[in-house]
Amino acid sequence: MLKFLSIATSLILLSACSMTASIQGVTQNENEVITGTATGYLFGNGKFKLISNAGFICEGIYDYPDGISKPAIGGYSCDNGSQGDMVATTVTGTSGYGLAQHNNKQYVQFTFGNVPGYKNMSWSIVEELYSRMSQQMRGHIYYCEEYPDTLKCKR
Repeated sequence: MLKFLSIATSLILLSACSMTASIQGVTQNENEVITGTATGYLFGNGKFKLISNAGFICEGIYDYPDGISKPAIGGYSCDNGSQGDMVATTVTGTSGYGLAQHNNKQYVQFTFGNVPGYKNMSWSIVEELYSRMSQQMRGHIYYCEEYPDTLKCKR
């Protein structure tokens, strides 16, 4: 009985070790904004859900394979049939910014949590930063089975 209580308590404690942050962002499509949530778990992985004012919903997963001092990488799919890759970096541990690229090669930039003073970047800077952050994550792409049509998985 004591062993059962110990296991049950451990499972409850582990399931409670998550944090959810709001997401706000913009896409390269004029006047299109996204909102949503990201839920991170104790070991650096998580999931997110985005809703666009254009009417589509995207859901995906991410992981910090080298810890939160390096970028997170993830994949997602949308109910309009598109898929994409994302990279994100933390600013405070519970907040930060990220960049994504749909399989139609359009970019998205977003923040999660509270990032005071963040200003949207020009799309040329987004492209350059996305490329640089993605270079750091080579060899860590783990989501191709779930999201095979992303640009990183089709290579």
